[in-house]
Amino acid sequence: MCTEVNGKKGKAARNAQAGQTGNDKEEEIYLKAPHSFVFHRGHVGRTIKDLVLDVRKIMEPYTASSLRVRKKNVMKDFLTIAGPLHVTHFIVFTKTDIATYMKLICIPRGPTLTFKINEFSLSKDTLSYQKHPDVDSTLFVNHAVLVTNIPSDSMENKLMNVTFKNLFPSINPNTVKLNNMRRAVLVNYDPESKSVDIRHYSMKVVPTGVSKAVKKLMRTKLPDLGHHQDIADLFLDKGLSDSEGEQDGPNNMVTVLQNVKDRGVTKNAVNAIRLKEIGPRLTLQLVKIEEGFEAGNILFHSLITKTPEELEALKLMRKSKEKEKLARKQKQEANIKKKLEAKEEHIKKSLEGMKKKKKLEGETEETEKVTNSDKESVADSDDDTHYYKEEVGEAPDPEMFTQSRKRKQSRSDGPTSDGPTAKQPKHNTSSKATHKTKSTNNKQSKFSLKIQHNRREKKKGFRVQKTKKINKR
Repeated sequence: MCTEVNGKKGKAARNAQAGQTGNDKEEEIYLKAPHSFVFHRGHVGRTIKDLVLDVRKIMEPYTASSLRVRKKNVMKDFLTIAGPLHVTHFIVFTKTDIATYMKLICIPRGPTLTFKINEFSLSKDTLSYQKHPDVDSTLFVNHAVLVTNIPSDSMENKLMNVTFKNLFPSINPNTVKLNNMRRAVLVNYDPESKSVDIRHYSMKVVPTGVSKAVKKLMRTKLPDLGHHQDIADLFLDKGLSDSEGEQDGPNNMVTVLQNVKDRGVTKNAVNAIRLKEIGPRLTLQLVKIEEGFEAGNILFHSLITKTPEELEALKLMRKSKEKEKLARKQKQEANIKKKLEAKEEHIKKSLEGMKKKKKLEGETEETEKVTNSDKESVADSDDDTHYYKEEVGEAPDPEMFTQSRKRKQSRSDGPTSDGPTAKQPKHNTSSKATHKTKSTNNKQSKFSLKIQHNRREKKKGFRVQKTKKINKR
């Protein structure tokens, strides 16, 4: 646990604070550095795809080395993700029936430089010609140093020079660390052919004034001395000499003011810089420069020249197209707004219709309930008639069970003038017929009441004894 003694922080706290400060500085440097996307568009073939991977090596470490491109992707997709990733440049390779092209695009507002690739060689082809290729993965940990000689005598050359310089981070000679400078990118402009040659080298600092034999001794892996009698034979052997192509002179002699990790290099001593090509090679020809992101006024074209009147006509035509596009966009927005309003109105009408439908369904359900109750009462009367016929042996009067059904309905509907409280009209018949009818009606009413009682008991789950048959008179 970190504590403070006499107002001073502990060692762990100081180290943690220093580490945090260092990380913040590294992150700030990383965000300020230019970032790039290198990819191809359309069908380009296997060789161009390998060239894309080699160009990504040049742009390391501030590039998307594992970027995958699909057929469905459009330029708008790359432009959308470029902002959050702090990408500042696109390097796009395309291929047509005429030639292969490389576009250098500054995003998001351009300009766009289109180059025709006259010649190119892959890294594997360049390294295959070397006897001892020296390519280490640590070379690509730090960015490359740009060296260019593009003049600023014309507008297109000046713009091309600035664009290439902005591809790589700037270097401050007072603060740069020599150990981080391991690669160099040479951009050479040929004024006669107006072409640009791009070369990629690895850099190494070696001591000067030392023979090849001594250099071998300074290496980590010592040479084979088994065929020598004495170590002096290694230095006195006449067959040994400086390798051709590594002649030291004023053009590559420098005084190192910092400690360098290379073996044999001492501080404040004169040393030599060795460059070894690691590829790829590119020979480019500037075709045109467009204003904006792939769509704008053509600032320069190497094959087509236009008069000022034609340029003015093109500007007017482009402005009219922009106005038409804006009017089309406004019309689309108005149509979308109109459709949304119509949709909301339709939803309101649908809700009102649903409410009306629910009300109608409620009324229909009540009517169905009344109809079902009538059907049940008719079914009950039919059951009573059948049961009466089985038990008594004769059919009941037609009004016997209809009267009981009417009494049930009158109880549910309430008392009326025609209900059971109303007095029945008297029949003018003989006394004998009247007595016989009354006795029969009493028997039938008693039996119907018993049937209703039995039915209620059956519904409740009680056992019901069979009624005794009534003897006929």
